[in-house]
Amino acid sequence: RLVHESEERYSRFRSTSLLSRLNVERSVEDAGMAALVSRALEIGRATGGAFDIRVGAAVIAAGYDRSFEQLPAVASDDRIAPPVAMLDVRVEGDTVLLDGVGIVDLGGIAKGWTIDRVAELFDDAGVTDYLVDGGGDIRAHGRDASGEAWAVGIGEDLAVRLADAAVCTSSTQRRRWATPAGAAHHIIDPARGQSAVEVVTNAAVIAADTATADALATAVIASPSALGAATALGAEVLLERNGAWEMTPGVEGWLA
Repeated sequence: RLVHESEERYSRFRSTSLLSRLNVERSVEDAGMAALVSRALEIGRATGGAFDIRVGAAVIAAGYDRSFEQLPAVASDDRIAPPVAMLDVRVEGDTVLLDGVGIVDLGGIAKGWTIDRVAELFDDAGVTDYLVDGGGDIRAHGRDASGEAWAVGIGEDLAVRLADAAVCTSSTQRRRWATPAGAAHHIIDPARGQSAVEVVTNAAVIAADTATADALATAVIASPSALGAATALGAEVLLERNGAWEMTPGVEGWLA
C-alpha cells in the first residue's frame, strides 16, 4: 500500500499526483512532501547542484515526456527548457512553494525515499532482519537466512554485503531513447539542461539510507565531480567508465 501511495503522490506521469499538483498550483501543504523536498534540497546543496530536482522541464525537453514504456520510436527534442536557476523551490514548515519558471521532478530520490519508509515500518514492527528491494534500489538490515550480511549484486561481476545500509544504482543505459539529434537518456546534467555526457555510464552508491544513495547515484553520473561530495556525505561509490569499474577506497570493505 505504501509503495502504491508513493507512486500516486510523487509521479510526474500522473496528472492527479501531489507532485503534478505542486507543479501546476506552485504550492502544496503536505508534511511528507515537505520532508522529501527538504532532503532533496539538502543533497542538492551538498553536491553543488549535481543533484537537482528542478530539472523537470529539461527531462521533458529531452524527450522523456511520458512514461518510458509509452515513448515513441523517435522522441521529440525540439522543446527548450529554462535553466534550473529560473526556478526557486522553498520549504516553509509543511508547505512546498515554487517561484519562477520550471517544474520539479522527484524521480532521482522518490524511490529511495519510499524504500526508507518501508524500512521504517519493519523497524517499528520489531523486525531485525530484512531486505527491501525497490527494483534494484536496496535497503538491508540484519542478516540473511544463513546468518550472513545480505549479498547484493552490482553489474555482472560485483557484489557487496549489507548489514545496515543501502545501495542504489543508476545508469545511462536503461532509460534511453532516440531523438532527431541522437540518443538521449534520463539523467540530466543540471548545469547544461541536457542528458549528461556519458563519462560515467553506470554508478552504484552505498549509503546509510536509500534516499541518499538514490540521489547520489544520479549526481555522480550527472557530474562525476560530485564524487567528492558523495564521500563527504559518508557514501562509498562505484563508477563504470569505458567498461571498467572504479571505486572509492572504502568499497573494499563492503565487497562480497
